[in-house]
Amino acid sequence: MAANLGKTAQHYRKNPKSRAKHNKDNGTGGKYKHSNAYKRTHADARASLKIRKGSTQDASKQPDGSYKRESRKTNRGRGGARRA
Repeated sequence: MAANLGKTAQHYRKNPKSRAKHNKDNGTGGKYKHSNAYKRTHADARASLKIRKGSTQDASKQPDGSYKRESRKTNRGRGGARRA
């Protein structure tokens, strides 16, 4: 064991619940991992809208479930899941 643990390491040693969440968020997949089905659906939508890799356009999901080609800035700036 290290002689002088940093503040963060001390915190995670003392808080097992917090440590478990930290490990889950920082492990493989990360905090916002999507299922393969979700990624496939979005990849298909991007292909049908002819949005190429590296484009500034985004496949914006609409309330009726369809997808629309839209500026990435506009789509993500709207907030999506964070919107009230």
